[in-house]
Amino acid sequence: MATNIVLPSTGGVKIRRANVTTNGVDAAVDSNVKSQLVALNTLLAKPVFLAKQQSPDNVKTKTGIDGMLPADLLIKQLSPRCFGTKHQDSNQWEGSDSLLENIYNISSSNNSANLQTIEEYIDATAPLSLLKYSFNTQINENLWTNFDNNTKTLLTYPAIVDYLLAYSYVIAGNTEINGLINFIFGNANGLRNILKYTQISAARQYINAEKVDVHYNSSDDLIIKAILNTNPALSSLTFGPLVHSKLEDYITNSKELSLIDGSALYNRTTIPAELIQPLIYEIKHSIIPVTKANYDSLAPIFLNDIKNNPSLMEVSSNGNGSTSDSQPASDFDVDFLDEQASTVTIAINNIRCAAQMFYSMTLGDELNIFDVMNYFTHKFMIRGTIQISDKTLREDLQLYVFSNKFTNILNGKIVDRTRPTERYMFYKQVFNYGSGQITEDVIVNKEFNKLFKILIMEGAKYIQRAQESPNPESYVSRQPIMQAVEDLQYNLSTHCSGMANVITPIIYEELNFIIKRVLNHPEIVQQLVPAGGTWWKVVELLYEGMKQQRPKTTILYNKAKLGFEIFDSIAKYNPASFEDDKNFSDFISNVDAYIITQAQLQSFDDDNDDKQPENKDKTRDRDKDSDTDSNNKTDARTDNSSKDEWAF
Repeated sequence: MATNIVLPSTGGVKIRRANVTTNGVDAAVDSNVKSQLVALNTLLAKPVFLAKQQSPDNVKTKTGIDGMLPADLLIKQLSPRCFGTKHQDSNQWEGSDSLLENIYNISSSNNSANLQTIEEYIDATAPLSLLKYSFNTQINENLWTNFDNNTKTLLTYPAIVDYLLAYSYVIAGNTEINGLINFIFGNANGLRNILKYTQISAARQYINAEKVDVHYNSSDDLIIKAILNTNPALSSLTFGPLVHSKLEDYITNSKELSLIDGSALYNRTTIPAELIQPLIYEIKHSIIPVTKANYDSLAPIFLNDIKNNPSLMEVSSNGNGSTSDSQPASDFDVDFLDEQASTVTIAINNIRCAAQMFYSMTLGDELNIFDVMNYFTHKFMIRGTIQISDKTLREDLQLYVFSNKFTNILNGKIVDRTRPTERYMFYKQVFNYGSGQITEDVIVNKEFNKLFKILIMEGAKYIQRAQESPNPESYVSRQPIMQAVEDLQYNLSTHCSGMANVITPIIYEELNFIIKRVLNHPEIVQQLVPAGGTWWKVVELLYEGMKQQRPKTTILYNKAKLGFEIFDSIAKYNPASFEDDKNFSDFISNVDAYIITQAQLQSFDDDNDDKQPENKDKTRDRDKDSDTDSNNKTDARTDNSSKDEWAF
C-alpha cells in the first residue's frame, strides 16, 4: 500500500511512495484513527454556514433545522464520538448540542444548496482567506519538518485545517498570522483538541469491538483517562497495541484500581505513575484482604515496601491473556512466528550487558586503566613520594593490592578482582576483540565486527543523504539503519549470554572502584597533579610513565560513552521507537559522533606508527605485572609463581 504525501512546497505536489520508504518504517496511520479522521473531515466539509446575505430567519431546511452563522456554530464543543446501540445518528457524539451533532442535523436536510461549506466561507472572507494562504506558506516552507507524526497526520485533512483556521479567526479573534499559528499549535482548543478527539474516538472504536463490560463513552471514564495520559501516537504500530494493553490492564486490575481511585489520600493523582503497578501487585498479594475500609491504612505500608524493594518496580503491567491458535483462513495464508515478550526481555538484558561490557572494555583495557592502576600501586608508589593519610584509601589499597579484592561501591560487598585473561576471553566471545585465549567451549562472535561496521556505514550514508535532501523525512529511508540495528540486536542477544552476564557487572564495578575510590581520591589528585586537575590528569600522568607516550584519554572516553549509548539504544529499539523523530535523531547523532571519534583514533594511530614500530597485542596478568605475549598457549588461569609480581 502506498501513502499520499503532501510535500512541503507551495505547489502542494503529491507523490506516492511506498510506506517503507517514506521514513524508513511503515508509519501508516492506524485504521481506526484513519476512519475517525475521515469521518470528521467529511462532516466538517459539509455546507452548514449561512452566507453573509442570509440570516437564520430566512433560511429553513425541510427538517426545520436552520443553517447557522459561523460564530454560532464554531463555538460549539467538539465532542468525541461514542459507540454502542444507543449512539446512532445524531446521538453519535458525547454530550448534547455539540459541534458535530449540529453539523449532522443541518447536513441531513435536503436544502443545503443555500449554505456554505467552511472552505467557501474562508474564501469569501478576505482577511481569513489571506491568513489561510500565509498559514499554508509558513507550514510548507518553514515548519513542516519540525512537526511530529501526529501533527503531520492531522494536517493532511483539509477540512480539519479549515476548521482550525476559522475557529482561531472567528472565536479566538486572531487576525494576524503569528497569533493564528500560536493558537493552532499551542492552545488547548487548537490542534490538541483535534488530537484528543481522534485518540478518544478511535480508542472507543477499539473498545467497542472487544465487547467488554467497561465504561468508555464518557471522557471521565478511567480507561479513557489512562489512554490519554500516554498521548499515544496515531500510527498502526503504536495506537492499537497501546489501547489493547490499557484495556487488558484495566479489565485485569479493575478491582484494585477502583480502590486506588476511591481514596482521597492515595490515588492516581497523588501517587507517582511508576508506583501504580507495583501497588496493584501488593494489593493483590496482600495477606490481609484489602478493602475500601482499610486501604488508606495499608497503602502507605505497601508504598514503603515498594520503595525499599526495587524488584517490585519491575512488576509487569501486562496481563497474562492467552490467545488461542486459529487455522489460517486460506491454505496459502502464513502465520508469522513473532517472538514472545519474555524472549524480547531476555534479549534486551543481554544487549544492555554488552553495552556495559563495551564501556568497561574501552576504558579498562583499551585505555589501560586496569594496567595504570597496577603501575600506580606496584611501581609508582614504590619509587615515588606518595603519602597516604586517609584511612579509607589505605584500606582500599590494602584490599586491592594484597588481597586481590575490591569493595563494590553500590552495596559495600567485598569482591574478587577480575583477571586480564578472563576479561579478554569474554571480550573475544562478545565483540571478537583482542587476542585473548579462549577455551574450546567459547563461541567467538565473528559476525560482530562486520555487523557493527554495516551499522556505522549505513549511518554515514543516511547522514550524507539527509544533508543532500530538501526534505529528509520524506525522501531518505531509515530502513537500512533499522535492518542493521535489528541484526546487531539479534547478534548481541545471542552471544552476550551465560557467564558474560555474570562477569560484566564485576568488571564494571572494579573499574568504578579504581576510578572513584583511588584515582579520583583528593589525596591522589592533589599529590599527582598539584597544579589542579581531575582523575583524567592522573591517568594521563601514570600512562605516560608506564608507556612513555601520551594516552588517547578524551578520544577513548568518547568512544566508550558513545558506544554504550549506541548499544543501549539498540537494546531499547523497536520499530515504533524510530517513528519518534527525537529518538531517531538522538541515535543518528551518536552514530555520527562515534564516526568522528573513530576517525580521530585512526589519525592518532597513524601518527604513532610514523614514530615507532607497531606494538604487539599484549595482556597483563594480575599476578605478574610484566607484559605477556597474548598468543602464549599456556592456560589462562595458570599463575606464574616463578616471577615476583613486584618485579618490573
